Amino acid sequence: MIQAIFFDMGNVICSDGYKPGIRQYEREFDIPEGEFYKIVHDFQGWKDFTLGRVSQAQYLVMCQERCKNYHFVGERYIDLVNDLTKPNKALIDYIKQNLSKRYIIGIISNNPKEWYEDFIRKASLKRIVKIQALSCYEHIRKPDQQIFQIALDKAGVKAEESIYVDDRADRIDGAQKLGMHIIIFDGDIDKLKKEIKKLVNLITK
Repeated sequence: MIQAIFFDMGNVICSDGYKPGIRQYEREFDIPEGEFYKIVHDFQGWKDFTLGRVSQAQYLVMCQERCKNYHFVGERYIDLVNDLTKPNKALIDYIKQNLSKRYIIGIISNNPKEWYEDFIRKASLKRIVKIQALSCYEHIRKPDQQIFQIALDKAGVKAEESIYVDDRADRIDGAQKLGMHIIIFDGDIDKLKKEIKKLVNLITK
């Protein structure tokens, strides 16, 4: 029997404002497409930020040091990402009105601490989400099996008693190895509802 349902954050609970925010920054500051993404993402500092090893302030200092050929305004970069990250209202309503009444609800996601706290506030899910297994708190990133095991342990459920919903098939390896039931979310909420119902009915039999 399904006891817990875990969700990824970006492109599931909320839209992913990261790449659109970076592209908007490039347009505003006349930076060639893809260049700013390389500066702020493609280095160890970004991973350390998502792993909770450095603060947002420290991460931005590293980005500024890397942004030698272009104008860097850290506050604008962060604001754009946050402003373009929108709650998935249809999914959130489904979680609140339906799923949370029957299942433990959790988040398993790779997120910087400051960004996650802003996202979860926007989604108004603090009281609904009972389990959080986040890269910034656990210092482990998906698809590492350990972060999924942490979520299961916190929820007090077995892998086969859980469902994990993510938008990326390359981030679910650890969950699959544990035996969690996987749903890849493509943005279609009606399809997701049917897949959850199908899994619940199949496992209940």
